[in-house]
Order: sequence, then C-alpha cells, then structure tokens
Amino acid sequence: MTRSNPLAGEIGRLWRLLVDVLAEQAGADIRRLVERTRRRAVRARAGDPAARRALERELDGLDDERAEVVIRAFLLHFRLANLAEERHRVRVLEARGRQAQPGATDDTLAGVIRTLRAEGRFPDDPAAAAAAVRGLRLHPVLTAHPTEARRRTALQALGRVGRILDARDDPRLAPAAARALDDKLREEVTILWRTAEVRPTVPLPLDEVRTALVFFDSTLYSLVPSIQRSLEAAIGKAPVATGPDEEPLPPILRWGSWIGADRDGHPGVTAEVTEQAARIQADHVLHGHEAVALRLMQTVAVTVPQGDLDRLLVARLLDDAETLPELDATLRRRFPDEPYRRRFGAMAERLRRTRIHLTGATGPTAGRYERADEVVGELAEIQRSLAGAGLERVAAGTVQDFRWQVETFGFHHAELEVRQHAEVHRAAVHALAAGADPSSPEEIAPGVSLAEILETFRAIDRVRTRFGPDAAGRVVVSFTDGLADVLDVLDLAGAAIGEERAAELDVVPLFESAASLADAGKVLGSILADARYRAHLRGRGDRQEVMLGYSDSNKESGFVAANWLLWRAQAALAEVADREGIELTLFHGRGGTVGRGGGRLDRAILGQPPGTIRGRLKVTEQGEVVAARYGHPQIALRHLELLAGAVIAADARRRAAVPASDQALLGRLATASSVAYRALVYDDPGFAGFFARITPIDVLTELRLGSRPASREVRGAEDAPRAGEDAPAIDVERLRAIPWGFAWAQARIELPGWYGLGAAVEALGATERARLARLYEIWPFLTAVIDHAELALARSDLGVARRYARLAAAAGDAARWGAIEAEHERSVRAVLEITGRSRLLERSPAIARQIVLRNPDVDTLSELQVGRLARLRALPSDAPGRDDLERLVRLTVSGVAAGLQVTG
Repeated sequence: MTRSNPLAGEIGRLWRLLVDVLAEQAGADIRRLVERTRRRAVRARAGDPAARRALERELDGLDDERAEVVIRAFLLHFRLANLAEERHRVRVLEARGRQAQPGATDDTLAGVIRTLRAEGRFPDDPAAAAAAVRGLRLHPVLTAHPTEARRRTALQALGRVGRILDARDDPRLAPAAARALDDKLREEVTILWRTAEVRPTVPLPLDEVRTALVFFDSTLYSLVPSIQRSLEAAIGKAPVATGPDEEPLPPILRWGSWIGADRDGHPGVTAEVTEQAARIQADHVLHGHEAVALRLMQTVAVTVPQGDLDRLLVARLLDDAETLPELDATLRRRFPDEPYRRRFGAMAERLRRTRIHLTGATGPTAGRYERADEVVGELAEIQRSLAGAGLERVAAGTVQDFRWQVETFGFHHAELEVRQHAEVHRAAVHALAAGADPSSPEEIAPGVSLAEILETFRAIDRVRTRFGPDAAGRVVVSFTDGLADVLDVLDLAGAAIGEERAAELDVVPLFESAASLADAGKVLGSILADARYRAHLRGRGDRQEVMLGYSDSNKESGFVAANWLLWRAQAALAEVADREGIELTLFHGRGGTVGRGGGRLDRAILGQPPGTIRGRLKVTEQGEVVAARYGHPQIALRHLELLAGAVIAADARRRAAVPASDQALLGRLATASSVAYRALVYDDPGFAGFFARITPIDVLTELRLGSRPASREVRGAEDAPRAGEDAPAIDVERLRAIPWGFAWAQARIELPGWYGLGAAVEALGATERARLARLYEIWPFLTAVIDHAELALARSDLGVARRYARLAAAAGDAARWGAIEAEHERSVRAVLEITGRSRLLERSPAIARQIVLRNPDVDTLSELQVGRLARLRALPSDAPGRDDLERLVRLTVSGVAAGLQVTG
C-alpha cells in the first residue's frame, strides 16, 4: 500500500490478488483476458478510439462462458474496491480524530455545538446544554429494498475480508503472522469468486429480515453507547454525575423496521410473517443483551463486604437465590464476595430465559423478565448501589452503556411498522359493511383477503402483548387522500381487536402523490377536525406522525417539482399542527438515489422549512443505503453524528419565513420543470415503450434481488415484460419508483435526478436567474436541491447511454433521445450558472475522482450489458440458451450497481 495514496494502493493490491485467484480458478488465459479488457477500457475512456473499437470488438465476440468470467471478475473487483473505500473513509475519520482538537472539524457533532455556542444559539452551561438536547430523537426505519443487489452470504464474506485487512494493517505483525493473514485473505477471495452472485430463488420476506439483522449484530447494537458518549462529549457533560440529581441523557436513537411488516402491494407479507419477524428480531436483541450481561459479570469484579450492601441489592440477590437456586449456588461459589458479578450473572440467565419464552425455543423460562423496563430498573438499581459504594465511574461506564442499549432496543430491536394501501383498507371496510364473512379467504384486493387484513391487526396486538408496546403499533396508510383513510384503520382495528386495544395504535397517513402533497395541510386539517379522530389522538398524547413520500412524487412530477411540493407540504403540515396544538413528527420516506430523496441527508435536514424539525428526525434507510451507512461502526457513528448535528443546528437556527417573492420564484421553477418532465414521460404515448427499450427494466423486474413485486398489483398494475420479448411498453404509472430509478441508473442516465431543471432555469429571465444564484448561497433548501442535481448529472454518462439509446429504434425514439440529450446539456449549464462553478463537482473533488476512477471498469460491464440485452430481446422466449443469456444480463446488473454504488 502506497503511503501517498493508501486507497489506490489497497485497491491495486486487491486487484492483483483477484487476478491471481482468477488464474488459479479459471486459467492464465482468463487472467490475461480480464487484464487486457481493463487496460483497453482505461485507454478508451481516455479518448483512444482504437482502444474503444478493440474493446467493443472483443467483448462482443466473447462466448457466454468467457463473458460470464469477465462480468464476475469486474463485479467482484467492485465489491472489493467498495470495501477498500469504506476502510479508507475510516482511516480518514481516525486521522481527523488524531490531528484535531475535539470539535475542531465544523461538521462533527462537537464542531456544530461549538459553532452554535459561538453564535450565541446554544447554552454554554453543561446542565443547560443537557436540557436542550434531552428531547433529541433520531428514528431510522429500515426497509427492504427491491433492488438491493448483495446477498447476505456476500455481505458476511466481505465482512470477513474487511477484518483480515484490518488485522493486516497492524504494524506490529510478525512476518509469519502477516503471511498467514495473506493466505487467509486469498482463501476468502477464492470463496467469494465461487459464490453465486445471483440468488437461485427470490428471497422471502424473512430472508430480508435476517439480512438486515447482519447490521444489527455487527454495528447497530454497539452503536448506541457510542452516539450517546459522542453527544455527551459534544455538549461538555461530564461522564460521571456531578450531583445526586443528575440523570444520564436518555437514548436519542429509536429504530423502526418495515421489513416483514410492509404489505403494500406485497401479498407475501402476511400476519404470520410479521409475527415471525418479531420473533427473529427478539432472538437477536436478547442474545445481545445476554452477552453484555455476561461480559459485565466478568468485568465488574468489585469486592464489597456483605454488610455494606444496600437494601435493594440484597433483596435482588435473595430473589435470585430463590428463583434461580442452582445458578445462585454456582455464582456464590465462584464470586462469594463479588455481589455485582452474581447480580449480572443472574440477569444474563433471566435474559436467556426471556429469549426462550419469547421465541418459543425449548428450555426453562421461570424467572424470566416480562418487560424490558424491568431490566432498565434493575440496572438503575445497580448504578445507585455502585455510586453509593463510591464507584460512580463504574456506574456511569459500561453499566450505563448497557442501560442505553436496553432502553433503545427493549426486547424487540426495532418497531415493526405495518404499511398498507388505503384502497385495500377501503375494500375491507366495504366488505364488512356488506356483511362479508370476516374469516373468508376470498380476495377483496389482489392477493389480500378480508380475513388476512383483520388477522394483521390481531398480529400487531399479539406482537405488542408479547414483545412490548414499542414492538409494533404504527399503521402507515399509503396514498392517503382524506379523513376516511385514517378512520378505516380505526374501524378495522376495532373489528379485529376491539376499540379499547385499537385506541393504542397510531395511524400514520402517507402523502406521496403530487396531488396529496399539494393538499397535505388541508387534508391533515380535516383529519384533526374530526371529533372521533381527535378523541383518538388525545388518547395518544396529541401526537401525530405524518409520512412524506419522496419516490412517487418524483416519478410523477420530476425532481425539482417534487422537492418543492415536499417543502411546501412540510410547511403547511407544521402550520396546521401548531394551530391545532398537536406535536407533529414528519416521517421522511427517502431512498438511496437523488431522484428518491437520497444524497447528503444532513444538508437536506438544514433545508427543511423553519419549525418542522423540533428535535425529531424520522427517516427511512433503504437497501444499499443501510450497508453504506451502517456497515462499519465508525462510518455509522459519523452518519448519526451528522444527523444529530443537523437536527440541533436546524432547531437552533430557526430561520425567518422564506419571503413570498422567493417562494413564488421557486414555484415558477417547479412548475416549468414539471411541465418539461411530464411532456417527456407522460404526455408522449410512445414514451413507455421507449423507456422499456432504452433501459434494462425488463430484466430488473425478474432479477431475484428482493421479495417485493416491482409493480403495485393492488392498483391494477400489469407485470413488466419478460426479458427477451423485445421489451414491449410497460405501465410507467403503475411501476414502483424504485425499479424506475434503478433502470435509469443502469442505463447511465440518472434521469429522475435532474430532468426538467435545465428547461425550467432557461425559462427564467436573467434577473430571476441571478436571484436564483444568490438564493443558492443563502437558502439551504435550494442549495441541497441544486447540489443533489449536480451529483446526479455527474454520475450520468451520456456517452455510455448512447449505446443504450441504440436499443430504442421505434418511430419517435430518436427524437425522445434527442430531448434527453438536450435537457441534460441545459441542466448542466443551469447548475454551473447557479453555482458559479466551471465544472460539475468542482467543490467535491473526492467524489469526482471516485467517478473518474470507476468509469472505465463500469464501462466494461455496461458494454457487456447492452450487447447481451440486444441479443436477449432478439430471441424468442423459448429459444435455446435464452436462460443462460438472461443470467448474464442479470450479472451485469449486479456489477453496474456495485460499480456505481447505486441501485434504486
């Protein structure tokens, strides 16, 4: 690894290892083919036409077997390069921590607090600072991603590679130990090479639950005390209490999950699946709690005379002896004068028995805990006992860490949030009103019966009863457009579990279409004006959550218009909530790509309307975003610190209302952009066929990446064409936003992240464009919008996309492609004019460099994809070899996704 560029050195080292493995596994000829392909791709990207022709000729002439080897080689190269980049990010973070004083980097949590204090916007006194952040809440919600392109097997294998590389970095390694690690690394890369990339079957919802829990086991559980300690250090709170009444900060993290609970358009997610998901989560979190309790049993080896023990601890030890006599005898023999070790040992056994009970495993359950707050209470007692014995530092250390973990995760890990389409609920209510048999399996909507809908509410109730009230209870209603949609939930829940239990549920309206976002404030006002619903809300503490969808609004209206609709909806919702005296939490349904609300989340937070944060951020974390943000503990901590800092700063710097004239300017920009976008996507009857021809959408809908269907059956969507059927037109309106964005990314166009911006800016006068440039400098919302469009434009590559455009040869397709090229040029010009820069990503050199370095390797996979896609579509559906060819195209999809680090 080179000292001047450790990232390039590590990527080079991993590439050399990979081609060595290739030579071992596939032969020296294959190694030469892969290396020759890469050299030609680099020269072709540098502008060498001869290299371009040679590359295209060789790739086009490869038989399927050799093409597969090339595809898999570059795919694995990207997997390893992505791991190297993750490790480099960690090195950078560690270097900053070593070189700077605490808080010296402005965007760290400590740096944000320091800056706010300098501005007079945050209290200097640690006690006042602690009070200021006591209500801070970050609420990530994990969702299954239909385009997450990595198998759990591959995730775990890459984790092993990362750990070997970490160990290999140790400068103290003896030569023999270094050689042993190198051999192990070669072994793991060999295993990765022989691991199938494309799943043999479509994953089931519970497979996705288990995949998400890979991150809980490796990162999320230990992350809780890390972010708490970071916040304490940032505000200057002493780690040890300075007074008897000083309480530790409450946990700022709360986790939610839709995985195994989101049934909108997914009939495979049933009541039984949701309950099984809860059991799987409980198994993981209780294993985690048990392991910590056992570790504390080993480490809190404090000797205290029996006569000096406080009354509560003595009572707990006596109860342990009575309830767990055999264990108590063992613990007394091992730790006769170490009461805290005996106490933690008993807690570990109680947690084990709790896990056995909650998961239905075989084993003893007597002495188990009934509720997680019992564990929290016992930990608080131990802390007071330790403090009373002069061991305040021990009480405030790892014992407090454990308390935060139990408070955060309970016995459930993440709250399972049930989502269902409003039309399904409406059909169920109508069926009940018509006297339908509640137990009938007959479908009332595609794939859904009345019996299943009612059973879903019973499952929610059973999960709450078994795992605790925080384990479930939110019902998210997709495509909410009025009061009836929330009342339907109360009616169905009442019919299933009774009105008293139904009153404990929270109904979360989801506004995602352009029309519903435009009317969001009005609709919320009508909901809150209803006497029945308002009485329900009073029972829930006058707290209302509203979800905003970033994906469908973008697909419907285009990037700029969707962002403006969302901004205005947030402002309107906050105004209604203030007027009605309710506590509003906005739940942001963001995805990974720019077109679905992706990008720098901390910057997007700062761009939200004044008064819409109020210390609370709830946001979805999807698919490949989960891996990128939570795959490594230090990167995960950095991500959460950025979010916490942005939330604190957004509240501390509550800006004045945006002037009406500036809002009007953005309104004109949004309208013009939407007109341009819809003229291409919806007003042209031939566009759907063009989209199906120019992108690999037909293959994406059959790729076994996620359990969820690509289209909403409940809304009458028809299946996308089967790959190899000449890609007939699909129903763009019914297609889910995720495969829509994935398809454009695969074709290297990234259209959802920028289309319409250029036409809208060009339609403005010179004075308005100048005003837009000034607003970009001072209005965080506009800054985030333009910066995200810049990123999407930089990631697009119309040179490669022209190869895909050749697949679209129907009447009018040339004009459609011409419109995309022209708008791309206008949009680049608009971004540069607004930002005052001379080239895209001028202020983000690291991202620009990453794109430049990756492009040649992605080009190889794109070339293989477009060539094989053309062949596939030319084959009859029953042609020999069609399945093998389709499998190759699927492999290129995974490879391009890994190279671009973007799916849907």
